[in-house]
Amino acid sequence: MLRVGQVMSRLSVCLYSYHSIGDALTLMMEKKVTGLPLLNEQGHLLGMVTKDQVNEKGLENFAAEKKATEYLTTRFLSLNEEASLEDVWNLPFDIYPVFNNQEEITGVVSKYSLLQAYLHEVQARSWELEAVFDSAHNGILAINRQGIITSLNPAAERPTCSTKEEAVGRFLTDVIVPTGLLEVVRSGIPEFGIKFQVGRRQYITNRTPIIKDGEVVGAVGVFQEVSEIEKVLQELQSVKQLNEELQTIVASSYDGLIICDGQGEILRCNPAVGRILDVSWEELVGRPFKDFVDKGVFQKNIIFLVKKKDGLVSILERPYAEHSLMITGNPVYDEEGEIAKIVINIRDMSELEFLREALEESKQLSEKYQSEIAQMRNNQATGADLRSRSVIMNNVLDLAFRVSQVDSPVVLVGEQGVGKEEIAKSIHSQSKRSKAPFYKLNCGSLPAQLLEIELFGQETSIGTGNKGKAGVLELANQGSVYLEEIGKMPLHLQGRLMRVLKDKMQQLTDEKEAISIDTRIMAGTDRPLKELVEKGHFRLDLFYSLNVVPIKVPALRERKEDLIPQALFYLEQNNKRHGLEKVFSPEAVQLMLDYPWFGNVREMANVIERLVVTANQEVISAQEVDAVLYEKDQSPLKIVTVNGVVPLKEAVDDLEQQLVTLAMRLHGTTVKAAEALGVNQSTVVRKLKKRKIPPMGVIDGGYDRAIPLMS
Repeated sequence: MLRVGQVMSRLSVCLYSYHSIGDALTLMMEKKVTGLPLLNEQGHLLGMVTKDQVNEKGLENFAAEKKATEYLTTRFLSLNEEASLEDVWNLPFDIYPVFNNQEEITGVVSKYSLLQAYLHEVQARSWELEAVFDSAHNGILAINRQGIITSLNPAAERPTCSTKEEAVGRFLTDVIVPTGLLEVVRSGIPEFGIKFQVGRRQYITNRTPIIKDGEVVGAVGVFQEVSEIEKVLQELQSVKQLNEELQTIVASSYDGLIICDGQGEILRCNPAVGRILDVSWEELVGRPFKDFVDKGVFQKNIIFLVKKKDGLVSILERPYAEHSLMITGNPVYDEEGEIAKIVINIRDMSELEFLREALEESKQLSEKYQSEIAQMRNNQATGADLRSRSVIMNNVLDLAFRVSQVDSPVVLVGEQGVGKEEIAKSIHSQSKRSKAPFYKLNCGSLPAQLLEIELFGQETSIGTGNKGKAGVLELANQGSVYLEEIGKMPLHLQGRLMRVLKDKMQQLTDEKEAISIDTRIMAGTDRPLKELVEKGHFRLDLFYSLNVVPIKVPALRERKEDLIPQALFYLEQNNKRHGLEKVFSPEAVQLMLDYPWFGNVREMANVIERLVVTANQEVISAQEVDAVLYEKDQSPLKIVTVNGVVPLKEAVDDLEQQLVTLAMRLHGTTVKAAEALGVNQSTVVRKLKKRKIPPMGVIDGGYDRAIPLMS
């Protein structure tokens, strides 16, 4: 914006009371102005002497020697040099004295000069605004109060399908279909983010009323094609998504990642760095890598090594410590070939070793599961030889015989080892299904995914290479399936089993036709299913479907009459198997009668086989039976005693050794031992390796019980 000081005529002299009018006119001609200020002796402004005043007095009375004060007028306004032309161009007088900020007269300015300068400025501004208007990327269209188009820039010609010359002066709806601007003129309310369509193109517009002196005199619409905005948004979203993905990848990496600039200052790192180095990984950001070398976090400055080699460097640190680290530094170059960043990868090699050991154990467990599955699939019912003299057991067998004549589901309830499987085999062998297959599946010994495949089967998958296989429900069609430990079946598999029982059909996929299933289900559990239902561990509908005929199998200690026949049966079996002729002494038999047999028939079978194999004489003595039934713990476990000051770490290590060793003896596998100790399986494996304790037990003939190697 121009100022008065830029337009005025600067004065080096002013008029005083001693000047004549002739002097005044001469000065006006020299300065090319129409008036001059007249000052008193003190320099104060008295008024203005102008050519107009001379004309008003009349030329007939004019005399050059007359005093200039006779032509003085006090009707004037003074202006400041800093005043804008916009504020003063329309003032009433023809000539104005101009003062600076120190109240000193610096010049004069005429109204004509003000008007001319203001006009030039308005024109320049108009040309500038028009250039901006025409250069705007968005379309701009303006109408007046009557709806006539007053302005249209080139960007608006495409959506309106007309040029500026064709559109200006015409009614809005004659040029473009959307009538929103007319509504804005009527209501005076702006509209933002409104979408409209012209042909196949969609636009978004903002419509604003033009208000002058509080009255709506028109409206202006600014619009842009949506496809351009969407393209920018898509690019922005793509960049944002890529950035988030990269951040997620870095944060999720199991290896530690540190990103440094070319000078070695840490720009970013992931949480794995904190886990591996046992430091607060957030505190690393913004600090030089060298600081952590000086503190001993790192032994070598890999930044220096990467710069020295000008390439990838890998080093091994702490090779004999608990965390052995493989550190790799990889340079990233800029366009000039200089190192802009260095990416450092930190891998805990001890964790890889642990994972390898865990994988090896998982492989052993998998082989164990496959072995168990093979035994289950080949475990056909042969008409189990059940011996009983007790009334309570005879009642159970009688009920089992009656149930075998029908196809109702059966639930066998009893402690582990009481012979539930033998009764299930007996029911099958005495039924009309005896010539069809009998399968047993332990729901508690297999992982959920493997149990589902063994029970319901698996379709062939071309993508994964898995070969299809039939489940026992399909393989035992027309026969029977005994589901041992049914209470440990996961709930989602219970629901699937319920559908098979209800529909008598099984469908693996939507594409394959359903398979008809005619298989009798018998289930075994050591805890009443109703109790599991109340705790939410067993489905109520499946309980009612299976619990048609519940059979409670009594514990061996509850039927003393069966102890001797059962013991003699196992004695005869083992004598035939090993080619021996062992017998029990009367005292040995009495010891077995007095023993509680918490492991029931299964425990008795194992004990008698052990006695037959280990007894020195043909007659198995009471001492030998006592040594087996009531053997004391002979393991060389230390008991931590505090007779003086004991180092805390040594005491903790000794206690851990005792607990892990005892858990392995009692449970046989690291999975069950870890469950009993309330820790991860990997922890048990690591402790066993540290103490050089064998991690696995040997599996006896029943494959449901593991005998620890250290027993």
